[in-house]
Amino acid sequence: MQQLSLSAPTGQRPARIALGIAGIVALALVLGWFLLQLEPAAPRKAAPLETPSAANSLHDAVHFDTTYEVVPVAAGEPLNVKGFAHGHAFTYSDDEWAEVACQLSKERVREITEAPDWRFELGDIDILPGAVHIVSEEAFEEWYPGYDDATAYDPSYAAEDVRIVLVDVSIANHGDTAADARYLYLTSAKFKAPAQGGPAIVYPADAALQAIYGVPDDKAPFKTLPEGWDAIEPGESRTLTLPFTVYRNELVGRDAIDRLSAADFELLTYRCDPLTVYTMPLR
Repeated sequence: MQQLSLSAPTGQRPARIALGIAGIVALALVLGWFLLQLEPAAPRKAAPLETPSAANSLHDAVHFDTTYEVVPVAAGEPLNVKGFAHGHAFTYSDDEWAEVACQLSKERVREITEAPDWRFELGDIDILPGAVHIVSEEAFEEWYPGYDDATAYDPSYAAEDVRIVLVDVSIANHGDTAADARYLYLTSAKFKAPAQGGPAIVYPADAALQAIYGVPDDKAPFKTLPEGWDAIEPGESRTLTLPFTVYRNELVGRDAIDRLSAADFELLTYRCDPLTVYTMPLR
């Protein structure tokens, strides 16, 4: 009977060994390539957020009737705001306040309407805008280190989509009580019209104000605005730098932010009775 051998013939054994080694090497190379593909990729930065699509409306600060007057102030001329009426009373229409008041006690209504901030008039104050600088956030932080530590700073927007407009405003107080820099806003014909109507405005930026006028706070890791940072005492004149943050999507035209100049903007203030908006050109 013929016996079957489980061993390969002597001449075939080296060839099979070589083939086996080659197969193992090839398999190792394939596995190595596959494992490299499984290595975690380098962390990616979060995509920048879209900037706000519209500036604020003065409608947010005061109740607007269907019509109001706009008074342009001549370039280089100060605006005197003596007697300008302001206060919480003007944030409601008559019907809105009647609806609120009917839900309150008579005593509470009296407390609100007799409070100093319900209705008041500004003193004998001159306002005159001066130098204007339009800078990137990076340039602003070089001037005022610590800007990115401010409480209201949001670094999520792409740098090329943000500008800070710095306006020097001279305020002279000819009255007998302290004044401040309230009711000053940035406006522009290049801002998109707000959906709720009224002039489009930008408020002074809290984070930038903290960087400019803030002081160290033992209770916080960042600077905070001290009380009276913008006070102008009777007989005093001060020049304050007011910073306004402007975003790409607030402007008409995607590329408008890349071509901004001081002449594109105006400083805006207003009085409530009668409702009148005053615009001061920048240059």
